[in-house]
Amino acid sequence: MKSSIEYNGYVIEPTTRPKGASDCWTLEVRITPAGRRTGVRRCRAPNTYSSEEIAVVRCLEFGRRIVDGKARRKVDRIK
Repeated sequence: MKSSIEYNGYVIEPTTRPKGASDCWTLEVRITPAGRRTGVRRCRAPNTYSSEEIAVVRCLEFGRRIVDGKARRKVDRIK
């Protein structure tokens, strides 16, 4: 079940997949400027969901937050 949307000049495509042998689905999206093949951003988060359908909905919401600048990027800090 892959369903991409166009949002504010970007194409948001869920790229969720099953995580390991469990029944969990990942939160992953591909964001591309509309009408272009370059400039692809792949974004993911550690969240998992019990079904592909729920994961796709959450992926699209996640992608919209990224496009709107409302999702914060995690920065790994070296200690």
